[in-house]
Amino acid sequence: MVFESLIREDNAEKHPWHVFLIGMLYATIGVVFHIWLFKGSIDNLSIFITVFASIPLMYKIIILEEKKAKNTHEERNLLKEHKKALIAFIALFIGICIAFTFWNLVLPQEYGKEIFRSQINDVDSVREIINGRIVDPGNFLALMGNNFRVLLFSFLFSFFFGAGAIFILTWNASILAVVIGAYVRQSISAVSGASGFGIIASFLGSFSYGFFGYMTHGIFEIASYFLAGLAGGVVSVAVIRHDLFNKELKINKNYGRILKDSLWLLLFAILFLILGAFVETFVSPVVF
Repeated sequence: MVFESLIREDNAEKHPWHVFLIGMLYATIGVVFHIWLFKGSIDNLSIFITVFASIPLMYKIIILEEKKAKNTHEERNLLKEHKKALIAFIALFIGICIAFTFWNLVLPQEYGKEIFRSQINDVDSVREIINGRIVDPGNFLALMGNNFRVLLFSFLFSFFFGAGAIFILTWNASILAVVIGAYVRQSISAVSGASGFGIIASFLGSFSYGFFGYMTHGIFEIASYFLAGLAGGVVSVAVIRHDLFNKELKINKNYGRILKDSLWLLLFAILFLILGAFVETFVSPVVF
Protein backbone atom coordinates (compact mmCIF):
# COMPACT_ATOMS: atom_id res chain seq x y z
CA MET A 1 0.00 0.00 0.00
CA VAL A 2 1.23 3.51 -0.80
CA PHE A 3 0.60 4.85 2.69
CA GLU A 4 2.82 2.16 4.22
CA SER A 5 5.74 3.41 2.13
CA LEU A 6 5.59 7.01 3.32
CA ILE A 7 7.61 6.40 6.47
CA ARG A 8 9.15 3.42 8.26
CA GLU A 9 8.24 2.68 11.86
CA ASP A 10 11.77 3.30 13.18
CA ASN A 11 11.96 6.63 11.35
CA ALA A 12 8.52 7.54 12.68
CA GLU A 13 9.80 7.20 16.24
CA LYS A 14 12.92 9.22 15.43
CA HIS A 15 11.12 11.97 13.49
CA PRO A 16 7.70 12.73 15.05
CA TRP A 17 7.53 15.92 12.97
CA HIS A 18 7.19 13.73 9.86
CA VAL A 19 4.40 11.78 11.56
CA PHE A 20 2.66 15.08 12.31
CA LEU A 21 2.69 15.98 8.62
CA ILE A 22 1.48 12.50 7.66
CA GLY A 23 -1.41 12.88 10.09
CA MET A 24 -2.40 16.13 8.37
CA LEU A 25 -2.17 14.41 4.98
CA TYR A 26 -4.35 11.47 6.03
CA ALA A 27 -7.05 13.71 7.52
CA THR A 28 -7.03 15.93 4.41
CA ILE A 29 -7.47 12.89 2.16
CA GLY A 30 -10.37 11.80 4.34
CA VAL A 31 -12.09 15.18 3.98
CA VAL A 32 -11.52 15.25 0.21
CA PHE A 33 -13.03 11.78 -0.23
CA HIS A 34 -15.98 12.72 1.96
CA ILE A 35 -16.86 15.87 0.02
CA TRP A 36 -15.85 15.45 -3.60
CA LEU A 37 -16.10 11.71 -4.21
CA PHE A 38 -18.97 10.57 -2.00
CA LYS A 39 -20.81 13.93 -1.77
CA GLY A 40 -21.29 13.52 1.99
CA SER A 41 -23.57 10.49 1.50
CA ILE A 42 -21.77 8.38 4.14
CA ASP A 43 -21.60 9.62 7.73
CA ASN A 44 -18.11 9.88 9.27
CA LEU A 45 -16.47 8.75 6.03
CA SER A 46 -13.57 11.15 6.60
CA ILE A 47 -12.96 9.48 9.99
CA PHE A 48 -12.91 5.98 8.53
CA ILE A 49 -10.59 6.91 5.66
CA THR A 50 -8.19 8.64 8.06
CA VAL A 51 -8.24 5.56 10.30
CA PHE A 52 -7.63 3.16 7.41
CA ALA A 53 -4.70 5.26 6.24
CA SER A 54 -3.20 5.44 9.76
CA ILE A 55 -3.55 1.77 10.74
CA PRO A 56 -0.50 0.43 8.83
CA LEU A 57 1.88 2.91 10.45
CA MET A 58 0.43 2.46 13.93
CA TYR A 59 0.44 -1.33 13.65
CA LYS A 60 4.07 -1.42 12.51
CA ILE A 61 5.05 0.75 15.46
CA ILE A 62 3.20 -1.60 17.82
CA ILE A 63 5.06 -4.58 16.35
CA LEU A 64 8.32 -2.73 16.92
CA GLU A 65 7.35 -2.04 20.52
CA GLU A 66 6.44 -5.69 21.06
CA LYS A 67 9.95 -6.68 19.97
CA LYS A 68 11.40 -4.21 22.44
CA ALA A 69 9.21 -5.59 25.22
CA LYS A 70 10.40 -9.10 24.45
CA ASN A 71 14.10 -8.35 24.11
CA THR A 72 14.68 -5.61 26.66
CA HIS A 73 15.53 -6.86 30.14
CA GLU A 74 15.73 -3.59 32.05
CA GLU A 75 12.36 -1.96 32.71
CA ARG A 76 13.94 1.47 32.84
CA ASN A 77 15.26 1.20 29.28
CA LEU A 78 11.97 -0.30 28.10
CA LEU A 79 9.92 2.64 29.31
CA LYS A 80 12.39 4.99 27.66
CA GLU A 81 11.88 3.22 24.34
CA HIS A 82 8.09 3.29 24.66
CA LYS A 83 8.31 7.05 25.07
CA LYS A 84 9.39 7.36 21.44
CA ALA A 85 6.31 5.49 20.24
CA LEU A 86 4.07 7.61 22.46
CA ILE A 87 5.50 10.85 21.06
CA ALA A 88 4.98 9.55 17.50
CA PHE A 89 1.35 8.68 18.25
CA ILE A 90 0.70 12.09 19.81
CA ALA A 91 2.26 13.77 16.77
CA LEU A 92 -0.08 11.76 14.54
CA PHE A 93 -3.07 12.83 16.64
CA ILE A 94 -2.11 16.52 16.58
CA GLY A 95 -1.59 16.41 12.82
CA ILE A 96 -5.02 14.86 12.27
CA CYS A 97 -6.62 17.34 14.68
CA ILE A 98 -5.09 20.42 13.06
CA ALA A 99 -6.04 19.26 9.56
CA PHE A 100 -9.65 18.62 10.61
CA THR A 101 -9.76 22.02 12.33
CA PHE A 102 -8.34 23.75 9.26
CA TRP A 103 -10.89 22.24 6.88
CA ASN A 104 -13.71 22.83 9.36
CA LEU A 105 -12.85 26.54 9.31
CA VAL A 106 -11.94 26.97 5.63
CA LEU A 107 -14.79 25.05 4.02
CA PRO A 108 -18.27 26.60 3.82
CA GLN A 109 -20.27 25.92 6.97
CA GLU A 110 -22.70 23.62 5.20
CA TYR A 111 -19.78 21.33 4.29
CA GLY A 112 -18.43 21.47 7.82
CA LYS A 113 -21.82 20.58 9.27
CA GLU A 114 -22.10 17.69 6.81
CA ILE A 115 -18.64 16.27 7.54
CA PHE A 116 -18.79 16.71 11.31
CA ARG A 117 -22.52 16.21 11.90
CA SER A 118 -22.07 13.38 14.41
CA GLN A 119 -19.31 15.26 16.23
CA ILE A 120 -21.46 18.38 16.58
CA ASN A 121 -24.24 16.29 18.12
CA ASP A 122 -21.76 14.66 20.48
CA VAL A 123 -20.37 18.02 21.61
CA ASP A 124 -23.90 19.32 22.27
CA SER A 125 -24.69 16.28 24.41
CA VAL A 126 -21.49 16.69 26.45
CA ARG A 127 -22.32 20.36 27.08
CA GLU A 128 -25.57 19.25 28.67
CA ILE A 129 -23.61 17.07 31.12
CA ILE A 130 -20.76 19.50 31.87
CA ASN A 131 -22.45 22.89 31.99
CA GLY A 132 -20.07 25.82 31.51
CA ARG A 133 -16.37 26.27 32.22
CA ILE A 134 -16.57 26.60 36.01
CA VAL A 135 -14.66 24.82 38.73
CA ASP A 136 -17.00 22.09 39.93
CA PRO A 137 -15.65 19.04 41.84
CA GLY A 138 -18.62 17.07 40.52
CA ASN A 139 -17.19 17.43 37.01
CA PHE A 140 -14.13 15.45 38.08
CA LEU A 141 -16.10 12.23 38.61
CA ALA A 142 -18.10 12.77 35.42
CA LEU A 143 -14.94 13.31 33.39
CA MET A 144 -13.19 10.34 35.02
CA GLY A 145 -16.09 8.05 34.20
CA ASN A 146 -16.24 9.14 30.56
CA ASN A 147 -12.46 9.16 30.05
CA PHE A 148 -11.97 5.78 31.72
CA ARG A 149 -14.52 4.30 29.35
CA VAL A 150 -12.53 5.70 26.41
CA LEU A 151 -9.32 4.28 27.91
CA LEU A 152 -10.92 0.84 28.25
CA PHE A 153 -12.14 0.93 24.66
CA SER A 154 -8.66 1.99 23.49
CA PHE A 155 -7.15 -1.05 25.18
CA LEU A 156 -9.81 -3.48 23.96
CA PHE A 157 -9.88 -2.15 20.40
CA SER A 158 -6.11 -2.51 20.14
CA PHE A 159 -6.15 -5.95 21.73
CA PHE A 160 -8.78 -7.33 19.38
CA PHE A 161 -7.93 -5.34 16.24
CA GLY A 162 -4.21 -4.64 16.64
CA ALA A 163 -4.29 -0.87 16.10
CA GLY A 164 -7.96 -0.26 16.82
CA ALA A 165 -7.28 2.56 19.26
CA ILE A 166 -6.55 4.86 16.32
CA PHE A 167 -10.30 4.98 15.59
CA ILE A 168 -11.06 6.37 19.05
CA LEU A 169 -8.21 8.87 18.85
CA THR A 170 -9.23 10.03 15.36
CA TRP A 171 -12.77 10.52 16.62
CA ASN A 172 -11.46 12.61 19.52
CA ALA A 173 -9.36 14.66 17.10
CA SER A 174 -12.49 15.43 15.08
CA ILE A 175 -14.38 16.37 18.26
CA LEU A 176 -11.61 18.81 19.17
CA ALA A 177 -11.70 20.24 15.64
CA VAL A 178 -15.41 21.01 16.07
CA VAL A 179 -14.88 22.67 19.45
CA ILE A 180 -11.97 24.83 18.25
CA GLY A 181 -13.79 25.69 15.03
CA ALA A 182 -16.85 26.93 16.92
CA TYR A 183 -14.68 28.99 19.25
CA VAL A 184 -12.71 30.57 16.39
CA ARG A 185 -15.89 31.48 14.49
CA GLN A 186 -17.34 33.07 17.60
CA SER A 187 -14.17 35.09 18.17
CA ILE A 188 -14.01 36.27 14.55
CA SER A 189 -17.68 37.31 14.55
CA ALA A 190 -16.94 39.50 17.58
CA VAL A 191 -14.46 41.53 15.48
CA SER A 192 -16.35 41.40 12.20
CA GLY A 193 -15.87 45.14 11.71
CA ALA A 194 -12.10 44.97 12.09
CA SER A 195 -9.55 45.26 9.29
CA GLY A 196 -7.99 42.29 7.52
CA PHE A 197 -5.05 42.24 9.90
CA GLY A 198 -7.39 42.34 12.89
CA ILE A 199 -9.33 39.34 11.60
CA ILE A 200 -6.12 37.39 10.99
CA ALA A 201 -4.85 38.24 14.48
CA SER A 202 -8.20 37.20 15.95
CA PHE A 203 -8.10 33.94 13.99
CA LEU A 204 -4.59 33.03 15.09
CA GLY A 205 -5.20 34.11 18.67
CA SER A 206 -8.48 32.26 19.09
CA PHE A 207 -7.11 29.14 17.41
CA SER A 208 -4.06 29.11 19.68
CA TYR A 209 -6.19 29.84 22.73
CA GLY A 210 -8.65 27.05 21.94
CA PHE A 211 -6.00 24.49 21.00
CA PHE A 212 -3.66 25.07 23.93
CA GLY A 213 -6.62 25.51 26.25
CA TYR A 214 -7.59 21.95 25.42
CA MET A 215 -4.07 20.56 25.34
CA THR A 216 -3.43 21.81 28.89
CA HIS A 217 -5.36 18.77 30.06
CA GLY A 218 -5.79 17.00 26.71
CA ILE A 219 -2.13 16.06 26.45
CA PHE A 220 -2.58 13.83 29.51
CA GLU A 221 -5.78 12.29 28.17
CA ILE A 222 -4.37 11.61 24.70
CA ALA A 223 -1.18 10.13 26.19
CA SER A 224 -3.38 7.95 28.41
CA TYR A 225 -5.42 6.62 25.50
CA PHE A 226 -2.34 5.91 23.41
CA LEU A 227 -0.61 4.15 26.30
CA ALA A 228 -3.69 1.96 26.77
CA GLY A 229 -3.81 1.31 23.03
CA LEU A 230 -0.11 0.47 23.00
CA ALA A 231 -0.60 -1.94 25.93
CA GLY A 232 -3.44 -3.74 24.17
CA GLY A 233 -1.60 -3.77 20.85
CA VAL A 234 1.60 -5.22 22.32
CA VAL A 235 -0.31 -8.10 23.93
CA SER A 236 -2.31 -8.63 20.73
CA VAL A 237 0.82 -8.87 18.58
CA ALA A 238 2.46 -11.19 21.10
CA VAL A 239 -0.53 -13.55 20.99
CA ILE A 240 -0.60 -13.53 17.18
CA ARG A 241 3.14 -14.22 17.02
CA HIS A 242 2.82 -16.97 19.67
CA ASP A 243 5.14 -15.09 21.99
CA LEU A 244 2.83 -15.45 24.98
CA PHE A 245 1.62 -19.01 24.55
CA ASN A 246 3.41 -22.21 23.57
CA LYS A 247 1.94 -25.15 21.66
CA GLU A 248 0.23 -26.43 24.81
CA LEU A 249 -1.47 -23.00 25.20
CA LYS A 250 0.47 -22.37 28.39
CA ILE A 251 2.00 -19.00 29.09
CA ASN A 252 5.56 -18.90 27.84
CA LYS A 253 7.65 -17.98 30.86
CA ASN A 254 10.36 -16.46 28.68
CA TYR A 255 7.94 -13.76 27.56
CA GLY A 256 6.29 -12.92 30.85
CA ARG A 257 7.91 -9.50 30.65
CA ILE A 258 5.54 -8.64 27.78
CA LEU A 259 2.56 -8.94 30.12
CA LYS A 260 4.46 -7.07 32.80
CA ASP A 261 5.27 -4.30 30.37
CA SER A 262 1.64 -4.02 29.26
CA LEU A 263 0.47 -3.82 32.86
CA TRP A 264 2.95 -1.01 33.51
CA LEU A 265 1.65 0.83 30.45
CA LEU A 266 -1.92 0.47 31.70
CA LEU A 267 -0.91 1.75 35.13
CA PHE A 268 0.73 4.82 33.64
CA ALA A 269 -2.32 5.31 31.40
CA ILE A 270 -4.62 5.39 34.44
CA LEU A 271 -2.32 7.82 36.25
CA PHE A 272 -2.26 10.15 33.23
CA LEU A 273 -6.05 9.87 33.02
CA ILE A 274 -6.50 10.93 36.64
CA LEU A 275 -4.07 13.81 36.17
CA GLY A 276 -5.85 14.95 33.02
CA ALA A 277 -9.27 14.93 34.71
CA PHE A 278 -7.85 16.89 37.65
CA VAL A 279 -6.31 19.54 35.39
CA GLU A 280 -9.48 19.81 33.29
CA THR A 281 -11.64 20.23 36.40
CA PHE A 282 -9.54 22.50 38.62
CA VAL A 283 -6.87 24.15 36.43
CA SER A 284 -8.11 24.72 32.87
CA PRO A 285 -11.31 26.62 33.91
CA VAL A 286 -9.20 29.02 35.97
CA VAL A 287 -6.41 29.57 33.43
CA PHE A 288 -8.63 29.63 30.33
